[in-house]
Amino acid sequence: MSEIVLIAPDPEIVELAETLGLNGGPVSFIAARLMEGVTAAKAAVSAGAKVLITRGLTFHMIINAIPDIAVVEISYTGYDILRARLAAANHGGYLAVVAVKQVTAGMKSIEDILQLPACIKVNLEDDADINAAIGTARQLGATTLIGTRAVIETAATYGLTGTILTSGREGVEQAILLAMQQLAQKRSQEQADRQLETIINSIDYGVLAIDHAGAVTAMNMEAARLFNLAKDGSAAAADSIIERLWNCMEKRERQIGIVEHIGRNFDIAASFQPVVASGEVVGAVTTFQLIDQLRELEWKTRQELALRGRIAKASFLDIESQAPAMQRVIEEAKRFACYDSTVLILGETGVGKEYFAQAIHQASSRSSGPFVAVNCAAIPANILESELFGYAEGAFTGAKKGGKIGLFEQAHEGTIFLDEIGEMSDALQARLLRVLQEHQVYRVGDDRVIPVNIRVIAATNRDLRQMMAEQCFRADCYYRLAVLTITLLPLRDRKADIPLFVRAFIADFNQRFHTAVQYIAPEGISLLAQYDWPGNIRELHNIVERLVVLAATPVITKEEVSACLKNLLPPLSPVPPVNLKNAETIAIQEALAKTGGNKQQAAKLLGIGRSTLWRKLRDCSE
Repeated sequence: MSEIVLIAPDPEIVELAETLGLNGGPVSFIAARLMEGVTAAKAAVSAGAKVLITRGLTFHMIINAIPDIAVVEISYTGYDILRARLAAANHGGYLAVVAVKQVTAGMKSIEDILQLPACIKVNLEDDADINAAIGTARQLGATTLIGTRAVIETAATYGLTGTILTSGREGVEQAILLAMQQLAQKRSQEQADRQLETIINSIDYGVLAIDHAGAVTAMNMEAARLFNLAKDGSAAAADSIIERLWNCMEKRERQIGIVEHIGRNFDIAASFQPVVASGEVVGAVTTFQLIDQLRELEWKTRQELALRGRIAKASFLDIESQAPAMQRVIEEAKRFACYDSTVLILGETGVGKEYFAQAIHQASSRSSGPFVAVNCAAIPANILESELFGYAEGAFTGAKKGGKIGLFEQAHEGTIFLDEIGEMSDALQARLLRVLQEHQVYRVGDDRVIPVNIRVIAATNRDLRQMMAEQCFRADCYYRLAVLTITLLPLRDRKADIPLFVRAFIADFNQRFHTAVQYIAPEGISLLAQYDWPGNIRELHNIVERLVVLAATPVITKEEVSACLKNLLPPLSPVPPVNLKNAETIAIQEALAKTGGNKQQAAKLLGIGRSTLWRKLRDCSE
């Protein structure tokens, strides 16, 4: 059965359908009229028909019997009316048209255009008025009628002759075209409805919508599931929601975060939104979710946001240099990015070791994974272990319920950057060695092996070889870290890069502070180049920030740079030299005295690593 079915109530329609080659294509036809037509229409709809075409009384009977189906009426065209008028003229006598208003109006137009004598016109509102309409035509003197088959058959009982108004090819083709348009619209609507149904059923919260009369127009499976949770109270729960929707429509305002009870044991958080079309409220929709689910979602979101913060921002596009030696280092780092081997970055404080670590990660096959940066010197040794490896529930007093995921696990499928690796304790170096060799971690207080797929990039401003010789750093750990090594130059050895950094820093601060500094005068750049920058790029970054904040004009002058640098340069008046070794010795002795000789606590008090304290104690004794 085709999706478009023509119910042909008259022989000429059947003949036209056969002529047009209907049946078997997008349109098929059934010869039936009146109640037989209704029965045929119902069978066609059951077989998959979506649009029906018919005419006359059969049309009215079908739309009354099957109100939900689209039915197209075959309309009479001007050609049909003109053909009937010419045929009726052969009968002679006084002519009357007994038909619907569309036909009588069409007849008048044809008479006006062709300048034909006017005939009697009787509007037929519905088929129940046929006898009355024919009586009116007779009273007006008509002897010949034009009308539908039912009109002409009835007129014959009164002894009147007539011509049946039939539909020609034009009217049938026009009806088929209109039916195809309606079918296309119906398909489009069905697709939109299916898409909407799929969307609302794919979300994990309940959706319920009503129209202006309070009838439910949409409810997804999650809403049905939540109402079902209430069991015996499901009907009451739905009624409560719908009552809220009515209130939302009446007030014409959105209501957010309303807590409702469904059943005895479940609370939901709901939002209500009126649906407004052309300025009128035509319905309302609510979305709701179990409060327990919201709490769980909030926890997962917090965890996800924490992990998303583990990203690398810098790339090799952000790193440039005018110094040939530094250019070679950059090219070397780019090559290292192609491999998964451990990288050790060496350089003074402030030379940009983390920038290089981020750029290597960004250029590697792990760029879509997390980048986790850890400053080993900033976290006390006893805390650093649990931060790196995580801990199991109950591992120690104060341990969080459920335990905690470590930074190595958070870096899974990505890169972990261990800055200031030289400050890591001997015990942690031993644990790190297992991660480097086996790619496995044990959480503190747990014996379960957790595999991790990570790349390790380490950095230090210390001489690890010297520390290794002094037995302050494990040799096995060093050799595992120093598979690929990069040494970054201090800023004093690459002063040609100062203008590059200054331009980049000014642009960054202008964006952050909404300032409009353009550049530093060349004389000011020369002053910056004369300074040795013991704090390296980080120190230059701070100076440029100060200059931008204090700048009086878009161009930072030589005088402004000079005034800023005066705070950094050594004072002109002589200062007695300080014996740093003696000062260190005194500070260490005081710390040991305060902690009762506990070296671990003394190191923590001094803010240095335990291995550093041991080295300084050994230096003091020599």
